[in-house]
Amino acid sequence: MDGTKDWLKQRLPEEATCDILQKEMNKREQSSGFAIGVIGWGFVGQATGLGFGSSPKNKIFWYDKFKESQNTLEEVIKNSDFIFICVPTPIFENYSGMDMSIVEGVIGEVASKITGTHKILILKSTSLPGTIKKMSKKYPGVNFVMNPEFLTQKNANKDFLNPARTVIGVENKDLGFRIQELYKTILPKDQEYIITDPTSAEVIKYMSNLILASKIILANEFYFLSQKVGANYNDVSRAVEADPRIGTFLGVPGWDGDFGFGQACFPKDMVGILGLAKDLKVDMSALEAIWKKNLKVRKHRDWEEMPQAFKKQK
Repeated sequence: MDGTKDWLKQRLPEEATCDILQKEMNKREQSSGFAIGVIGWGFVGQATGLGFGSSPKNKIFWYDKFKESQNTLEEVIKNSDFIFICVPTPIFENYSGMDMSIVEGVIGEVASKITGTHKILILKSTSLPGTIKKMSKKYPGVNFVMNPEFLTQKNANKDFLNPARTVIGVENKDLGFRIQELYKTILPKDQEYIITDPTSAEVIKYMSNLILASKIILANEFYFLSQKVGANYNDVSRAVEADPRIGTFLGVPGWDGDFGFGQACFPKDMVGILGLAKDLKVDMSALEAIWKKNLKVRKHRDWEEMPQAFKKQK
């Protein structure tokens, strides 16, 4: 794409504005397909790469520090116009908060090589609110986007191609429209896109996950109450789920046969946001109570066995 700018300058009058130049670049991208890079090849990275790769127009480059990769990091950066960061953001072993060092380290490696270019650095990793704002100040010449994922670990590939909404967090709306055009190569025509600022996009991810986590704990409490009073919880949950304002996610025990919530996403997001709230002196005592109840009812803390979710002290 670096050659694209030269190609355009030869064909546009000197007085052409940056907006016109950007629109022409967008048209050229759409006609020739997209070069997409993915850094981190876990379930999020794979869903992202395979999802965009489902369009024959798109060319995918990917690299993972801990896996035999299709490309080197340098190749991903050089050949891609859209670079997705999909690396872990684990919580600390003492449950004090979330470790952002992996994300920030990768951003540092990439940012120095794309500063001042048209390339876009897109953060998929769940990141604490304020991360993009912090990185934008540190690397002012980089086009940053927050594009949170809403994948289930069991069905990540399918979820990626069937999202309820696509959230794009940008400071520059033109960047948002470029990301939207990228997604249009693989998503339905009636897909809902929400273009907002990066910090709001970061909060959207946490609020979405933690409302779902809270529903699970409330459902657990009504399950135990139903057992005590002799109610049929299957009928109770089915009737409650029929209310569109409430929706699903009320099955108890969960799909894994355990109580509360586990896996990687909900526990680490809960710990991450509670740690941030403590630092900012924001009262989130309701969420804190939800987390304490989860630790009480959950028999198997499976997230502690997942390196992408739990950072053990050495």
